[in-house]
Amino acid sequence: MLYTPEHAPRPISEEQEEQVHEYAMRICEEIGLDVLHQGARKLLEEAGQKVDGDRVYFDRGFVMEQLAKAPHTFTLHARNPANTVEVGGGTTLWMGVGGPPFLSDLDEGRRAGTLDGHDTIIKLTQAASPLNCAQTGACEPTKMDVHTRHLDMEYSTLRWSDLPYTTYGTSGPKARDGIEMARIVHGGALGDRTALMGVVNSVSPLIWDFRMVDAMIAWAESNQATVVTPFLLGGATAAVSVAGGLAQQVAEALSGVAIAQTIRPGAPCLYGSFFQATDMRSGAPALGTPESIFGVFAGAQLARRYGLPFRGGGGLCSSNAVDAQAAAESSFMLWATMLAGTDVVLHAAGWLEGGLTASLEKFALDVELLEQLQVQQQGIGFSEEEFAFEALKELGPGGLWLAAEHTMEHFREWQYISPLFITQDFTTWKAAGAEETAARANRRWKKLLESYEDPGIDPDIDAELISYMDRRKSEPPPVDDD
Repeated sequence: MLYTPEHAPRPISEEQEEQVHEYAMRICEEIGLDVLHQGARKLLEEAGQKVDGDRVYFDRGFVMEQLAKAPHTFTLHARNPANTVEVGGGTTLWMGVGGPPFLSDLDEGRRAGTLDGHDTIIKLTQAASPLNCAQTGACEPTKMDVHTRHLDMEYSTLRWSDLPYTTYGTSGPKARDGIEMARIVHGGALGDRTALMGVVNSVSPLIWDFRMVDAMIAWAESNQATVVTPFLLGGATAAVSVAGGLAQQVAEALSGVAIAQTIRPGAPCLYGSFFQATDMRSGAPALGTPESIFGVFAGAQLARRYGLPFRGGGGLCSSNAVDAQAAAESSFMLWATMLAGTDVVLHAAGWLEGGLTASLEKFALDVELLEQLQVQQQGIGFSEEEFAFEALKELGPGGLWLAAEHTMEHFREWQYISPLFITQDFTTWKAAGAEETAARANRRWKKLLESYEDPGIDPDIDAELISYMDRRKSEPPPVDDD
């Protein structure tokens, strides 16, 4: 394997790593973090932490003691047992985009997200061989009721895919709905099995808001995995310097892990890194920049220091179109993500416009990049046949490898042939219609969708899921889910 944690670049020295840790602990102890959840504050106070209003001052000894309770790896159970995976065990989880309110393709342009669009992205995720994990919220069906559309998105993920998945869960009630639907899919009871991952973002700098903590509590109580991810934009929600941002990231991430472990010792947690720059000309996130790359490599290094699986990177870009900027930014990010030996990758395919749009052409292009990177991941073969000595002996000096039996027998196996990128000369390309990459990507995602195979679902389980959704939709929204 070419890209492994052992071979990952280490952008910071051991001394610098220790500096980051020391400043992070000082942030926890001397500045503290606001925890806007009374129940969590009470538990932290009972655990010996100093609480002053909403502010919690996390003692470094307590943080490290809680961190030690989190598992280094955990099993994420899929509804199809063949797709169950050990997170942190060497297999990277790659999933499509999540969260955009808009959907786009060349046929219909940029438009509001729909449930049909969500279904399409989940099906593309199931069909795309480089992707082995689904993400609920692939695009928001924005015209559906904000209080209940998470149920439809969760159902979309569970019905059209049998991969492990990330749940929606932007609040405690939504997280609990996701857990209940997972229980239904897994036969009515989860026990201690981890069947989903949920993402919490601190409100940077240094705030854990009610909804995120409430979702974290729901997942921890049921032994589901929490991806603790500070949302850091250098110069906006974090210091403009990378070092300052990393120290803040550690303080926010480890305080979140400490909260989860206070709820349930041993609950699975991941160290998440979303570390990007801010374009000071516009105030918009600048993705795929050198700072983004530092964030992936340093985040992975710090996650390993703390013994947690790492979530980071993805096919992120700031570009508003499927163009050279999108390709460059996403290529930088995916290369760094692979090289860092990342464990869990959200938004690996389809992210456009800083995450505001799920693009189907971009999805196809990102899958192409991932296919090539995963071929590289396999490394170079050194079998007797691959040295081709006997074939060369038969061919002799001046022979033509293009016509050799050895070439005909092995070229499909040993050379990557892109289904999307072409190598025609200009005249041939022009005569064929001068089709550009985006048009080929449009055709590619449609072909990929045609290849989708419905994994099916037990009719009784399906009926129970629908019944649960119908009941929840008939109830008034929870007070804490406005």
